[in-house]
Amino acid sequence: MSTFSINRRQVLAGIAGATALPGLAEAQTATPKPGGILKVSHSVRIAQLNVLQLSGPAEYLAVDMIYSGLTRLDPQMKPQPELATEWTASPDAKTFVFKLRPNVTFHDGSPFTSADVVATFKAILDPATKSPARTVLDMIADITAPDPLTVKFDLKVGNADLPVSVAHANARIVSAAALKEPLINLDTKANGTGPFKIETFDGSRLLKLVKHTGYYRPGKPYLDGVEMYLFPDLAAESANFLSGAMDAMLEVQQADFKRIAAAPGVNALRVPSGRFSNIVMRMDTKPFDDIRVRTAMAHAVDRQMLVDLVLDGLGRPAKDNVIAPGYRYLADTPEVPYDPAKAKKLLAEAGYTNGLKIPLICSNRPAIRSQVGVAVKQMAQPAGFDIDVQTIPHDTYLANVWRKGNFYIGYWGMQATEDAAFTLLFTTDAAFADTAWNNQEFDDLVKKGRSSPDDAERRAIYKQAQELMVRDRPSIIPFFQDVLTASRSHVKNWTSSPLSRTFYVEDVWVQRA
Repeated sequence: MSTFSINRRQVLAGIAGATALPGLAEAQTATPKPGGILKVSHSVRIAQLNVLQLSGPAEYLAVDMIYSGLTRLDPQMKPQPELATEWTASPDAKTFVFKLRPNVTFHDGSPFTSADVVATFKAILDPATKSPARTVLDMIADITAPDPLTVKFDLKVGNADLPVSVAHANARIVSAAALKEPLINLDTKANGTGPFKIETFDGSRLLKLVKHTGYYRPGKPYLDGVEMYLFPDLAAESANFLSGAMDAMLEVQQADFKRIAAAPGVNALRVPSGRFSNIVMRMDTKPFDDIRVRTAMAHAVDRQMLVDLVLDGLGRPAKDNVIAPGYRYLADTPEVPYDPAKAKKLLAEAGYTNGLKIPLICSNRPAIRSQVGVAVKQMAQPAGFDIDVQTIPHDTYLANVWRKGNFYIGYWGMQATEDAAFTLLFTTDAAFADTAWNNQEFDDLVKKGRSSPDDAERRAIYKQAQELMVRDRPSIIPFFQDVLTASRSHVKNWTSSPLSRTFYVEDVWVQRA
């Protein structure tokens, strides 16, 4: 291993930041007080409200307030009853029966029944819908409704994780009536059963939600409404929060966390997570069709330095394995040392004796993408990589680079299970496949692990899958990032989770002086 140590000032010159200590949310013990409007800031626009398709961070918060699922994950990633009150499984976990909550209404006043559940899951399973939940739920062979308050799932193979899988953020229940209309209507219209309903939607500026008085939980939500404001300028977002104009920040940038956590009247919250920013290297295009180039890139990244400088210590190094600490079946895969000399040798063996010049594309949202890009540029120079970091508007990135480019920075939240993590990006039919890895052995292991009822067997299968991923390196996963959020002290019960998919805003209330 090389003892080369890059000058930290070289990296800091491109990604100015500050070391941060974790903030602590105050304990909530007072009696909830109904009423008030909660103003939440976010930095990435809400492009759509189609719960079956969306994938943006602010979109997840929006649909968590508007829609409900059969189950909902708690902060420990365990399924809790939501529109289903209970469920039972056959001994082989191939048949599940969910009993539904009675007297639930959609925002338009129509009753919620099993027909809505059947219509939603059939839409998810239809490839034409292009729902990210489909790859997680494709074990479903059939779903039927024995009566208005019962649904029955018949699976192709046993899967004890089904109660977790149906809590997928893209599997919230849409009314059967809405699904008879063109799917594009769901982009701007949302008729859910959640605690809040739409009053105003302008994806480039503002989403206003008001209390759903027919919400199934008596007395909830406490708030009269929630307003989500877009701040494309991150400095303006922080300034508005610190001035009191905003009540909560959906996502606090690492460089701002220490300052915001130390401000008077602020509760800052840090949640360890499997969220990651990754370096995508498409394996069906040069130069990344060569494992030596991908491995060189892996050794050209100083992971601990990225944690220290980009994350301000608010995270932990990763090993190019999508399965993070906190997952049940994490395998102990090898560390990936920063070794520019080894990386340079691998590049030469691949035919790049004079190094490799290549553009790296970054979206400007969230800001961490370009921060990672600039840091990697500096770190990889001694290894022979001449990286041209290009930061572009997020909409342009989505339209022209994401899932099309061969070298760019991705950004993903933690998933609820190993299966969901694998099928988000890395199986051949993954919801957001962007590396062209297309490894049949990996695909088969994921399917086998999903259907195994034996815990020890499943652990062994998932271990093999993780080892394959680390061996082939379809992308570089250098760190896992903590979830950072903040609220003003008058906001009670504002919370987050490792997944950043469920927020329980119906439990939030405000206590102003």
